[in-house]
Amino acid sequence: MIVDKVLNFNIPQTEEQYSQKDAILYALGLNLGLDPVNREELKYLFEENLSVLPTFSMVLAHPGFWLQDPSLEIDWVKILHAEQFLSMSRPLPAKGNVIASYKVLGITDKGEGRGAIVYFEKILKDLKDGEEYSRVTTGVFCRGDGGCGNHGQVPEPLSAVPNEDPDLVIRKTIDPRSALIYRLSGDFNPLHISPDIAHKAGYPQPILHGLCTMGIAGHILLENLAAGDAAQFKGYACRFSRPVFPGDTIRTEIWKNGEVAHFRVIAENRDEVVLDRGQVKLNTQ
Repeated sequence: MIVDKVLNFNIPQTEEQYSQKDAILYALGLNLGLDPVNREELKYLFEENLSVLPTFSMVLAHPGFWLQDPSLEIDWVKILHAEQFLSMSRPLPAKGNVIASYKVLGITDKGEGRGAIVYFEKILKDLKDGEEYSRVTTGVFCRGDGGCGNHGQVPEPLSAVPNEDPDLVIRKTIDPRSALIYRLSGDFNPLHISPDIAHKAGYPQPILHGLCTMGIAGHILLENLAAGDAAQFKGYACRFSRPVFPGDTIRTEIWKNGEVAHFRVIAENRDEVVLDRGQVKLNTQ
């Protein structure tokens, strides 16, 4: 990669108008509604007094695949989603007009032959009043670009989960149609729908979007740590470790610790950690 060009790359602002339908479709992609009379889930699916999941912020106003720009000389074929951080300033309304601004924060170098992580931030605001809703920091693992050095400001490393039994364990079987529904929220990468593309990438079937897995876990954490109150859900972060396949049973392990809880997600049928070093910041006041 050309480091200076990456650090100073201009990612254009993006505006998006979303409706109740968009928020509901996102929730359906996260497997809500499999039990159609579950009242706790219906509040995210029924337009009457609709609540919006905080993790919806992560898919709104997507900047596109800017790392593919040829001027950056990034080996984009080898890119993977490494980490994701979400900080909520206030809950999203049921519908709205938002504007997102972006900037590249920095680079963490893993060493020659080991890749580097590029971090960029999205600040999501209300288009009319300019009030901030959220900040989303994405860490992208550029496997072919190690040895470039450390640059800029990057998030603090995520800490390992506690070495003790979790306080809560929640199991959920992923709807086999999840990737087909979730992609309608904006990520149309064929890896998540085409068996042929998945096989070429070395997978036995299309994989689930990493942000879909994170959204599913986010809903579990919201309900079990914040009683479904988005105003209490202040921050959320994790590392992507392994892919999830539609139809997998995942186990979310949660360690409570006041304002900051920890979690990880395991694909039970393969005994693989798929989301690791997770943390949730809560507003306990």
